[in-house]
Amino acid sequence: ALRVTFTLLCNPDLLNAPYRHIVDAAGVALGTVGWVFLDLERRGLIIGKKGGRRLVDRERLIDEWTTTYAMKLRPKLNPQRFRTETPGWWKTLNLRDLPANWGGEVAADRLTRNLTPKAYTIYADREYRAELLQHLVGRLQVRLRADPNGDIEILDRFWRLPETPGHPDCAPPLLVYADLMATLDPRNIEVAQTIRQTLLRNANN
Repeated sequence: ALRVTFTLLCNPDLLNAPYRHIVDAAGVALGTVGWVFLDLERRGLIIGKKGGRRLVDRERLIDEWTTTYAMKLRPKLNPQRFRTETPGWWKTLNLRDLPANWGGEVAADRLTRNLTPKAYTIYADREYRAELLQHLVGRLQVRLRADPNGDIEILDRFWRLPETPGHPDCAPPLLVYADLMATLDPRNIEVAQTIRQTLLRNANN
């Protein structure tokens, strides 16, 4: 359900698309889509029927999704943590070469140019995690070590949506916003609000 809601918030055109398009974008079973629509209609967050559906309270749905994502979906994305002593390694990592996207603080810095990252979040397709790690260790000569408290976090990428305009290596702004809010770090929350005001106000983003 969280995957479907995320997909609809990121791409409102899918509100009136065939269910199979939503299934492809969210990576869920067909039955999940209908259940999510019924729930959103019941709670007054969507009005209209197929062909004329629209979100009524997008801001409320963003708040709900952000909170629930941190508690329920994010922990299920098979998080792995690492640490490295290689300085500035992330600056030269081009994720466009890999099936992966920056999330969290690095993505926020690239979207706003107003945050110096101290933590590094990467969303990667599960089957390409090994390739990503090999890329880091081999091509970039990053010496990684597993660390449950490390500042490098790799999670499963769970969406199939168009690239973020102007920032194809970044996760959708809604996910970057949620990552920042989940840290409870005042400096991150300030930048998260900038992302919300400048990128999430426009439903087409």
